[in-house]
Amino acid sequence: MISLDTNILIYAVNQDCEEHDRARAVYQEMLSRPSEWIISDQVLFEFYRALRNPKIFEFPLTHTEALHQITFLREETGVLHCAYEHRLWETFMKPFQNSQPKSVQIFDYVLATTLLANGVNTFYTRNIKDFKRFSFKELVNPVD
Repeated sequence: MISLDTNILIYAVNQDCEEHDRARAVYQEMLSRPSEWIISDQVLFEFYRALRNPKIFEFPLTHTEALHQITFLREETGVLHCAYEHRLWETFMKPFQNSQPKSVQIFDYVLATTLLANGVNTFYTRNIKDFKRFSFKELVNPVD
């Protein structure tokens, strides 16, 4: 199973960024083989937020336009989807009980744990260093 991070979706739809063509190729690959891909609902919510953010897009989308984008990805493409499950709570919390990581790391940890629990082997992200500590078989940065 293959998945991708929010940043790859952002680059794939943002024609103004230099990473666009490479990220778009990953996006097209996902759409051409949807049964091999899975997207976390967490990524879709992060993508919605980014689509509406004027710091990321010169012309951010409206609520309705952004909602259409994530609904398309979740419901119309055939790409599988997954979400955080309550049974994973203890797994999420273990590394945070004996350390004090940066607060943003909990989002990466929840995402990685959710994806791994759903059979993801290959994860596309620009932030390889943030996901090295997890047991993905392959981490791919397609935009550098």
